Amino acid sequence: MPNCADSTRLSPDERFREVAAILAAGVLRLRQSSALSSENTEKNRAESPPDGLEVPTKTRLSVRVG
Repeated sequence: MPNCADSTRLSPDERFREVAAILAAGVLRLRQSSALSSENTEKNRAESPPDGLEVPTKTRLSVRVG
């Protein structure tokens, strides 16, 4: 990959390849991040209590005065 500090030295084809390489790297990182995120989600679901964050059937209200 050439030094892209001076893009005027690149031909249009070289610029196109450079941009394509940057976009491809970004897509790969996004997919990897998404895959890791879904693995963690599945793991967290298996470890979470069955009720999760649901509101219990009995709700207690408390009010402090003063």
